Amino acid sequence: METTSNKADDLERLLQADGFKTWGFVTYRCTYSSDLDWQKFLDIFLSQAKRKLEYYSGLDLLNDFAPIVLENSSFEDATVHVLREYFKAWAVDAVQREQHITASRASKFRPRTGRYRFFVTVDQEALESVLNTSDRRSLGMAFVRLVNAEWEPKFLDEEELEALGGPLDEFEPLEGCTLEDVGWMNVPFLEVGLNGFVAILDANRWDLFYSRPPKIQSLTG
Repeated sequence: METTSNKADDLERLLQADGFKTWGFVTYRCTYSSDLDWQKFLDIFLSQAKRKLEYYSGLDLLNDFAPIVLENSSFEDATVHVLREYFKAWAVDAVQREQHITASRASKFRPRTGRYRFFVTVDQEALESVLNTSDRRSLGMAFVRLVNAEWEPKFLDEEELEALGGPLDEFEPLEGCTLEDVGWMNVPFLEVGLNGFVAILDANRWDLFYSRPPKIQSLTG
């Protein structure tokens, strides 16, 4: 396989550029109806991640794959805004602890990989989209929510609005937000292991991929 198309090789280069080892998105568990179902979800996720690394001859990266799950029953009713604040607090400490960098460097460092800038949430709807599948093809329709932790609502001033020909369209509220970009999107479950982690390198790429929910937006084309 060509190196340029090998996602495992791409990931290794990105991690080396940052001086990182640990990789993978953090996941917030936002459904607590069944611990058994949650474990099934995790088993499927980990098996698919391993399968993808094996496909790209990248099993050596599995030891540093750390898709941490953060659990608290209060997350079940939490908005993305609340979870984003939790994640930001986690990331400040985690980047120092996991990657062994100093606090002063962490405060100025802008890593390319997205472990500390994006996170995943799984609610009951997303969980069922994964578990209620009969084969790999139908699993391709399953989704989770990917959140941009650096997102802030974009409000234009009068000059900017005038240049665009008037007020922007308002969309159906999602957790109270009527902007087109609400700071999160639904992405394919099968992409949040290796491929999606490599694809969405930084917040600048968010605009390239973003589609407003409920659409499920692929990160890999």
